Amino acid sequence: MKVKGNKRGFPKEFAIYLPLMSEKEQDLFKESGKDFNTGDSLIKVRDYLVDLVLNISEPSEILMFSLGKVLFNIADYDTLTSLNQQYSSEALNLWIFRFSLEKGLNEEVIKLASKIKDKENISILLKLHSIRSIANGYLNLGNYEQCKFYLNMLFEEGLRTHKSTRIEKPALNDILLDGHKDDFFLNRYVDEKIKLENKLNVALHIALDLEERNHIGHITYLLALLERDSGQIEDSQTLTEESIEIFENTGNLSLLAASKGNLGTISTIYGDVKQAEKIFNEILQIFQNLEENKHVALTIKSLGNIAIERGDFQEAISKYEEALQIIEKLNMKETYHYCILAELYLQKNKINEFESLIESLEEEVRNHPSLTIESYILFLKGIFNIKNLNYGKAEQQLKIALEKADVQGRGEISAKILMNLILLNIAEYDIENDLAALERALYNLDHILPFFNENKLLKEQIALYLLQGKIFAIKKDYTKAFNSLQQARELLQEEKNKQLLQIVEERIEEISQVINQKLKKEISWVNQPFRNDISNLQDFGLKYMQKSPIEIDISPLALIVLHRSGIPLRSYVILKKTVKDQLLFGGFIVAVKDMLTELFEEQKSQMLVITYGNHKIIIEAHPKGFSSVAVSAYDSFSLRRKIHQLTDKLANLEIPKHFHGELDEHLAKTIDNEVKSLFGKTLIFSDAIKIDI
Repeated sequence: MKVKGNKRGFPKEFAIYLPLMSEKEQDLFKESGKDFNTGDSLIKVRDYLVDLVLNISEPSEILMFSLGKVLFNIADYDTLTSLNQQYSSEALNLWIFRFSLEKGLNEEVIKLASKIKDKENISILLKLHSIRSIANGYLNLGNYEQCKFYLNMLFEEGLRTHKSTRIEKPALNDILLDGHKDDFFLNRYVDEKIKLENKLNVALHIALDLEERNHIGHITYLLALLERDSGQIEDSQTLTEESIEIFENTGNLSLLAASKGNLGTISTIYGDVKQAEKIFNEILQIFQNLEENKHVALTIKSLGNIAIERGDFQEAISKYEEALQIIEKLNMKETYHYCILAELYLQKNKINEFESLIESLEEEVRNHPSLTIESYILFLKGIFNIKNLNYGKAEQQLKIALEKADVQGRGEISAKILMNLILLNIAEYDIENDLAALERALYNLDHILPFFNENKLLKEQIALYLLQGKIFAIKKDYTKAFNSLQQARELLQEEKNKQLLQIVEERIEEISQVINQKLKKEISWVNQPFRNDISNLQDFGLKYMQKSPIEIDISPLALIVLHRSGIPLRSYVILKKTVKDQLLFGGFIVAVKDMLTELFEEQKSQMLVITYGNHKIIIEAHPKGFSSVAVSAYDSFSLRRKIHQLTDKLANLEIPKHFHGELDEHLAKTIDNEVKSLFGKTLIFSDAIKIDI
């Protein structure tokens, strides 16, 4: 995103506060502004302002506030601290709070900023700035409800003030934009991408109107993170490079380092761990020099993730322990990352450390209940039991963990659990030669593959298609084996792994000969134990876990529990929205009725995802004669998991074989309760969806 060209005058980061200063100060800056261009570095502005303030007897609070902003934006914390000690300015002190938040002194800032917020006759700018500091402190501490409360207060106060003043509007927008950035991090893994993108684009439009480069660069950086989250890596890289160019021009060291950190993560995604490690070590030095302890800890954790990518779990443990020691001193809530550390201990067979940490995590969950952490702990216990060859107990724990993860919409945890259920299934087959275990593996494979596809994880998709092909070959279902291997071959051509591609092509050729009855002998690789496959798949484990611990609410636009006759048993729509287009449901269901009938006849639960207009329709048909149908704006692995969980729960009910539109009241209430337990109050019953067959 390009900033407007240079013009004569002060950079907008400072200039938007000029109309609020005293007439004497305005006259002074009007004359001095001739020596500046709007595209000048803030370091030049800093040098001028510091010298000026030292020679003014009584600088105004607005002048001190704008100076504090310039110093904070270029991370000149030494000068900021020195001037604050000299002048004891409340306006400067608010920027000291921002510096303290970067250092991780969140609780202290919340207390001090609250005192300023509650003062009488405080200017609206200082009040809004203190509210934003409180919200940011709670965000850092993981107290998302309180963060949301203060962000709402910030936006409400800002909107109320906008109606009564024009001269302060640019300065107010300047502060409100910081609130929008916090709102992004609060909702980064909660809202749909399109909703977040719309919010950020609105914020970017405001920043462009202000011509405030740091906001433009920061919001561009946030858009880059959003693109990275959704798998658009090239777009993320382009946006990151744009933000880096802006921060290099303004002299913002902190955000420049953060943007480069995203390039480090992108390098990791591309498999260039050497480049990623180089970047993270460089920005670690910057954050350490700036004393931005929160970012120091997060960067060290990123270096731990690189060690995970290399398979160096001992180094990963060292980095995670170092990062978590810093985080603990900052009193930040990072229980989720302690779970990752526990898994690393398990990977290295540090059983004493693992059991001790699990005990601490269970105590944490008792004091602060969290389904996300509960599911992770159960998952870790399941893995521990797999290592001890206690497969029955392990499978039970993993299934319960999967249910809890599905309820929270935690796709990466669900995928991780499914992966380990597959490993458990094929290990059982190796020991017991039980074909039923392979059926369970295929079932779990069908459910995990969409996650890898959604997150553009090619290596994982290839490994699973190869595994799927081998299982089908063991079952002598050679056509399906051929199709799975073909999928792996297509991905390998994109991945450009010539060695593995040759192996896959040889397997495809062998399968083709079996199908054409040209090969009479057994295929050697079909009878090889799954030990090698298990080893390869285990290497993929930890990388799915590097996401925020914020719990996600995923709701479709509408949901139908459909009888095999094509008549809805129950139908629901998202709260405060009306579904007027009955054809969206009725016409679609009639169109696919024959296909649904085939699914029912196959006597096993199956899921389909179909594009219909601008919507995605997710269907899981159950052999008991009903299907769960979700209509959504987008396809999502986590939404699929919830639909699957709903189908599983409804399978325990007595669904009538024949249905003509009248449902038993008790059965209707039971279905409603199951939907509510999975989707909360976001979906409400609606009889507006009628389907004529």
